[in-house]
Formats: sequence, structure tokens, C-alpha cells
Amino acid sequence: MLSGWSRIESDGGALLMAYTLLQGGSTFCAVGSLYLMNRLNVALSESQLTALSRWLLRRQDAGFTGRPNKDADTCYSFWVGAALEMLGILDLTNVTFNRSFVLSAQSPITGGFSKYPNHSPDPLHSYLGLAGLALIGEPSVNPIFPALNISQRAYDHLMNLHRLWENGH
Repeated sequence: MLSGWSRIESDGGALLMAYTLLQGGSTFCAVGSLYLMNRLNVALSESQLTALSRWLLRRQDAGFTGRPNKDADTCYSFWVGAALEMLGILDLTNVTFNRSFVLSAQSPITGGFSKYPNHSPDPLHSYLGLAGLALIGEPSVNPIFPALNISQRAYDHLMNLHRLWENGH
């Protein structure tokens, strides 16, 4: 399954395909896949996990960037934040800076979120902005299960259904 994009580069990011740029979204996909298979600490060496952690942590400016030398973007509060959460190190980030960045991208007219502050909101960035706020425990936003990007409530329900199915009910 992971043979086409499971490469963790020496600087820590994950490639989606050979000869492409390291990016926060593809890194989330790699981390999420390994997390869901309970293989993070098996598939990746300690040095790869350290490099991956550093690469992700270096994505924080005020909010998070998807690649080095790019501006912070609301969606990466989720993509990078969720990968950091699955690695157990989201608490090493500056939550206040991230929250302020995401909220600065909210439209005072429509309430949606945009990619950057003072731009037009769109559904993708609105959803991922809310998901990013959920990751950092925003009081008015329900918690999420980061690997599947669904609410923790939905994940718990799915796990309950799975247990019932396993037990033949």
C-alpha cells in the first residue's frame, strides 16, 4: 500500500511520489496511514521519526505552512497539526500563535475561513480551519480523531459498530 509514497526524506517530510516536493498534506497521509495500521514505530526508524517530527515542527510560523519558504495557510493547521498529534508532539507547538492565525483568517461577514487573512473564505479552508481548532482544544469545537479527520464522537461510534460486528451482533 505504501510503496509509492512511503519515503520519508532525510530532512523528515514524506513524498507523495518520486521527484515531487515535500508537503504537509502528503506527510499527513503517510503518518495517518501508518498510525491507522499501528505501524508508526515499526515502519519508521528512530532517526526517521526524529527527522519527521523536526520537519513538522519547523512548519510553524504563526500558523502552519505546508512547505518551507511558504506563507502560513489555514488548512495546514489541520494537515500538519494532525500529523503532530498522531506523533504525540502537538503540545510542542505554540497553540496561541496557531489559534490566532486561524481566527485571523475568519471572515467577519460570512464567518467562513480563508487560506490567508483578508482573503475570501471557501469550504475547504473553513472545514480544515475548524478541524485545526478542534485539534488544539478550542472550547466551542468538538474534538476530532485526527487520523480519519472525523469527530471523536463519530470515531467512537464506528469503533462500537466494529466491536458489535466482530462479536456477531
